[in-house]
Amino acid sequence: MFQFPFPVKDANASQGDKNLGNLPEWDLNDLYTAPDAPELGADLSWLEKECAAFAADYEGKLGTLNAEDMLLCVTRNEKISTIAGRIMSYAGLRYYQMTTDGERTKFLSDCQEKITNFTTPLVFFSLELNRLEDDHIEGLLSQNGELGRYRRVFERMRAMKPHQLSDELEKFLHDLGAVGDAWEKLFDETIAGLSFVVEGEEKNIEGTLDFLTGHDRAKREAAARELSRVFCRKYQNFCARP
Repeated sequence: MFQFPFPVKDANASQGDKNLGNLPEWDLNDLYTAPDAPELGADLSWLEKECAAFAADYEGKLGTLNAEDMLLCVTRNEKISTIAGRIMSYAGLRYYQMTTDGERTKFLSDCQEKITNFTTPLVFFSLELNRLEDDHIEGLLSQNGELGRYRRVFERMRAMKPHQLSDELEKFLHDLGAVGDAWEKLFDETIAGLSFVVEGEEKNIEGTLDFLTGHDRAKREAAARELSRVFCRKYQNFCARP
């Protein structure tokens, strides 16, 4: 059964579509209480320092680690991923609560840029790990029970070995991710700002698309024509006749 990923509250939820009343909204306090929460600032500061420290401690040295040292390396990397994921989950969910809010968009972009910059020095980890021989990895996993718990993680990482690019290209693609995120946000904001009128009712994109799966053929056609009309008005170059 589906459950909301975080607790929901009704008090400040916006009015939904006709007859739906106040819809629930995410309560993100389990992540951070506010964009300027001290805990969020502390996590960003820790992440910046820890990413740099991790690279300084391990880059070029993974092949020299014993089982205990590899366990420490893996758990440090895991904590970095957890904190970065927590920050981006908060920024992302807060943005998707209201994609047309400029302040939320900027906050998400700022977080994405910082996380990308902080984690760029970590690109070496999976690349260098995948250069180690299978027997070497197996030996480390069998020597330490706690490290052995991460066997599936190692297997998933090493499954990508045939598709691994050069270190320079992998870092370039990592940095390029921020550009792709920016285009995604632009698309989300543009689509969220459109309105459609189907049989006298004003709808957003989700409400209009919902008609396309309904049983009423006339309403499906009306929705399809309205989508075409609005998209062609908004993006005239794409609808121009040859």
